[in-house]
Amino acid sequence: MKKYYVCNGNIIINKYCFKYTYTIDNVSSETKSEVVQYCRDDNEFNALVAELKKKNIDYTVLKLDTEDILRYDGMPAASDEEARRLIEPALEEVKGDKINEISAACKETIFKGIEVTLSDGNTKRFSLKTEDQINLNGILGQINLGNIKPENGVPYHADGEMCTLFSAADFTLIANTAMSFILRQTTYCNHLMSYVKSLDNVSDVRAVVYGQELTGEFLENYNNIIGGEVNE
Repeated sequence: MKKYYVCNGNIIINKYCFKYTYTIDNVSSETKSEVVQYCRDDNEFNALVAELKKKNIDYTVLKLDTEDILRYDGMPAASDEEARRLIEPALEEVKGDKINEISAACKETIFKGIEVTLSDGNTKRFSLKTEDQINLNGILGQINLGNIKPENGVPYHADGEMCTLFSAADFTLIANTAMSFILRQTTYCNHLMSYVKSLDNVSDVRAVVYGQELTGEFLENYNNIIGGEVNE
């Protein structure tokens, strides 16, 4: 039974399925065609019933069990395949989508960055976008090479602020906090993905959200690697 289809870029959920035989009279013979026709609502249902009765055509009708998918009626979809992935996805498809979602959430969380309370008591935010991570690692590399003397101050900037010289202790705190944050988020992300892969139910996979607590073997292994709390 075709419970749904795509028309003009939107999903249409069928409510009824009619089956009837349509007879066409030719000059010397007649042709019979078996017809299966769907109706999306009671208005279409009533109109088709009236037409079939008017033509004295016998029919059978089945009310489709679509209560669980009615929420998709009218949703945009480019094709029947896109509608199928939305309404009746395979477990592995749902897992793939969820893993991509988790990966994107991890990236966004890291990019938002960290807050660090410096030695003067002020708390500043430091974003950790890709270029920020490169800058931090580059400065640490220059310090290790001796090209930047930390005792003279380390050039860096907080979000929305001009570049300034940070004390060696403050810059070390910023860098260490950043690296720890990135490590914990990526490790958590990896374990949450592994948890998703272990699931065998579409509903359970869809219910997973980035930031939820790890449990069981996944929490134990996370703590063996990182220790402490899962969340920031």
